[in-house]
Amino acid sequence: MSSRFALVAVVLLASVAAPLSAQSSGGALRDTTAAKASPRTDAATDSALVELGRAVTVLAASVQKVVEETAKNPEVRRAALQTAGKAVSLAQRTLEENQSEIERLLVEASRRIAAMDLEQKAKQEKSAKPER
Repeated sequence: MSSRFALVAVVLLASVAAPLSAQSSGGALRDTTAAKASPRTDAATDSALVELGRAVTVLAASVQKVVEETAKNPEVRRAALQTAGKAVSLAQRTLEENQSEIERLLVEASRRIAAMDLEQKAKQEKSAKPER
């Protein structure tokens, strides 16, 4: 069972890392840490995340089917383990190549969450104060 999970995890990780690698190799990266981001850029990012989520869901279903078939055939199992090993190496290399981009995106997400928290706290404080 754990080998099935490992295979699924590796494939999912590789599928997520591949778009990041393609994005970062496509030229100059856009700076999303600017004070104001355009709504069009945010919508494009949201759309890309939705599409990525759909792709990961489809991939997960496909991987589950392959894992079930692999469990039945020892030759396929050996080939799958070799492929998984290569996928792990590729995923590690891709993560290393995209580490700065991933860190930048995590910092941006942290800033957005902090801003939303402050906004929420301000709303709570405003509603908690009695009006005069």
